[in-house]
Amino acid sequence: MQITFEVRRVQHVESLTLSLNLSEHKISCIVGKNGVGKTTLIKAIKNFSLADTFKKTSADSIFHKNSNITYKVNEEIYSFEYVENISSLNCKKNIPDEIKENIDVELPLPHGQRFNFFQTISNVDDDIRRAVVLEQYSRPDDLISFLSEIYDSDKFNNIRAIKVKNSEYYCIVLPENKYIREDYLSSGEYLLISLYRKIKSRRKLIVIDEIDISLDAAAQVRLIRWLRACCTEFQINILFTSHSLAMIRMLDDGELYYMQENDATTEIKEVSYNYIKSVMFGFNGYDKYILTEDITLRDFLQHIIAKYCPNTFYKYHIIHTGTAASVADLLQRNINEEFLSIERNVIAIMDGDMRNEEIGSRPNTYCIPLDSVEKALHDLHENGGVHPRITGHIPRKEHKRVFKDLLIRNLMSKSEIFELLCNTYNEDIEAFAVNLRNFLYPMRL
Repeated sequence: MQITFEVRRVQHVESLTLSLNLSEHKISCIVGKNGVGKTTLIKAIKNFSLADTFKKTSADSIFHKNSNITYKVNEEIYSFEYVENISSLNCKKNIPDEIKENIDVELPLPHGQRFNFFQTISNVDDDIRRAVVLEQYSRPDDLISFLSEIYDSDKFNNIRAIKVKNSEYYCIVLPENKYIREDYLSSGEYLLISLYRKIKSRRKLIVIDEIDISLDAAAQVRLIRWLRACCTEFQINILFTSHSLAMIRMLDDGELYYMQENDATTEIKEVSYNYIKSVMFGFNGYDKYILTEDITLRDFLQHIIAKYCPNTFYKYHIIHTGTAASVADLLQRNINEEFLSIERNVIAIMDGDMRNEEIGSRPNTYCIPLDSVEKALHDLHENGGVHPRITGHIPRKEHKRVFKDLLIRNLMSKSEIFELLCNTYNEDIEAFAVNLRNFLYPMRL
């Protein structure tokens, strides 16, 4: 299922679009500065399954006559338009229950479902007490395993599940018929029990706003691994927002997205951890910054600096952002906002295949003399310049295989590969290294 949410002129959000492929079964995290529109987006997603979401959680003033939210599910379009007599949005088209029931959204305090659950569980406390006394409960092994793994503790071994009127409630059973209801556990533990319920429901899309609230850093780290595994096991998708650097650091490529205001549009784009760390949190303790595309190019630049620019005067940091476009974007954002440093202290270095592109010829931007480390190594290998050689011909479109296979088979180390390229293309690389020397040394040295 492909689903797209388009928010137009709601609160301060002029235009925002999020598309999700629910067949990917993955976790996705949206990060952004306060007030950029994350919670507005989460409410818009919830509004698809519960059409009175904004009426219950927001002031009427966030809408005006041009406000609308459009939902596209595969090829079907459902549009919520502003209706003046209710001062809110409404959709005239019927939304099938099978679509609405596949979306579950948890908002933060005070509107989240887990907070509304307090009254429900209080109303059945007599039934819970009776079940504890009569030992009419079961042991929820999956939940116990989940909480024990996240908190690295055995304190949850006595959790028991009690069914009351077709609903299941949890409590920790104590001696002498005493117990601790789930809503009396810590806010973090209670959040995770609520999340466990959602995952077991196997909804196609589960959305959690501010998932890191009330969880310590260690629990946040373990939770990411568990959520990723659940998406695969239950074939679901989990979208959440977070401000936790510990949690963000655990995300893989394709799981992290940055929301930012860009003129009249609020943009959501895939980024790397280092991009978020730079834009959201900044860096301290470095004089110079080098922005580059990927880990391989970062490591190659480290090798070049060590070989051609030893004992640098300035302390520097190399940040890899994933793509050439991300490098160019981060460089421009620093020029505008100086969140890393002033303009002259930050440069971008890209693969040589960007040299004829517009983003590769901007100020403070340089390209290495090789199309890329992997392409140069592939060409050298195919021309007999790499020893030991990998058996068989490898097409250039599969150029990354040579680099990968040499490392996996322990035929060459990264350092040996980089040194081979430096020796083979010494004149060109030495000329390129002049740019690094000019950047990493004071002009007087």
